[in-house]
Amino acid sequence: MKKITFILASFLPVLSFAGGFQLNLQGLKAVAMGGAFAGACSDASSVFFNPGGMSNLSGHNFTVGFNLVDPHVSLQTASTANIDQTSPKATPIHLYYVGQVTDKLNFGFLVNNQFGSSSSFEDDWQGRYIIQNISLKTFMFQPTVSYKIHDLVSVGGGFVYTKGSFSTEKAIPVASASTTEGKAHLEGSGDGVGYNIGIYSQFLTLGDETKQTKFAIGLDYRSKLAVDLGNGTAEFTDIPNSLRDKFPEKTTFTSKITLPSVFTVGISAKHIITDKWSLELVYDLNMTGWSSYDTLAFNFDNNETPDSKVTKDWENVMTHRLGADFTYKNKYSVRAGLYIDNTPMKDGFVSPELPGMTQTAYTAGLGYKVNEAISVDFSYIRQNADREASLDDANWSAKYKRIVNVYGLALNIKFGDKPAKEGQPSIE
Repeated sequence: MKKITFILASFLPVLSFAGGFQLNLQGLKAVAMGGAFAGACSDASSVFFNPGGMSNLSGHNFTVGFNLVDPHVSLQTASTANIDQTSPKATPIHLYYVGQVTDKLNFGFLVNNQFGSSSSFEDDWQGRYIIQNISLKTFMFQPTVSYKIHDLVSVGGGFVYTKGSFSTEKAIPVASASTTEGKAHLEGSGDGVGYNIGIYSQFLTLGDETKQTKFAIGLDYRSKLAVDLGNGTAEFTDIPNSLRDKFPEKTTFTSKITLPSVFTVGISAKHIITDKWSLELVYDLNMTGWSSYDTLAFNFDNNETPDSKVTKDWENVMTHRLGADFTYKNKYSVRAGLYIDNTPMKDGFVSPELPGMTQTAYTAGLGYKVNEAISVDFSYIRQNADREASLDDANWSAKYKRIVNVYGLALNIKFGDKPAKEGQPSIE
């Protein structure tokens, strides 16, 4: 019974955590600066990073972009020198809009992929009883408003609707008349609702009309998201008749998975030589509440299929993000950054489809302003990490190596801009 419970319970962890990492690819200017943007808020992606910063954008601001994620994951076990994941490339997208309603009120909207993964191995690989392939797609939708309560302070917030779908397959170590092992296929979809709130302040400006240094701070909180899986379907094939009560040809299940909250403190300092160049330095500290993923429980409608509740015991972690932007004549931009990302996964809970690793990743990017209405951004991320860890419930241990290259391209459109009032701070 314990073995059957583990077989069923080990399907869904990837749904929450996108193959072991959150998709922090939500704005390419930010991505190129290590993902630090809560204290910058200088384009439409502020609707995601810090809704409070939307009030500092005038006119109508659109950003649409995508990333090409190219993962290379391999592992070594005591009996096999090298095993490669066969995961395909992924292309998460984002769409942001921020529009000025009045001098104090702004409205924003976003569509993006904050969690997602695709992980697969050869069908006959050594760990096929843990995983063969798994795929997750999520879409977040967030209508948002911001209000400038003072020339130096603005607040904002919106609710987040999440829609997700997944599918996964794995082998089952039971023999039938036609094969030496069975197979399980699970798929389903779910949704959930949360919120995103923030506050932004460009609290200090030094200098004069020809030379200025501006300092800003931002706070943002994205709530936990409870995703209800109310219509999951499980199919079992090549199962011997003696086990058909526990592994029927088809049954349904329900579950709930809680995506973590994220609290961010961000600061920025921008030095501007008017009509010549500017240099901006940014830093964000993310505190992610992964401890919300303490257990994984789901219920099968078939009475003979054992329900399960498995302890995960993940930890809250911090991520440090640091970046810089150098812009020449308000037209050409060069960006760079890094982030130090800590894994929430303790040894004993690390599975081949999501081998979480603490890592330092490096970022870079370029920006080009075509004219007053159109600009483009390019970004690049390099991840290179390794870890030796175990999955105790499966009696599994391996050394993991992960190299990920992420390439991004975004188009920004702005029109209907209103000049700032005399003496009013601006982030431009």
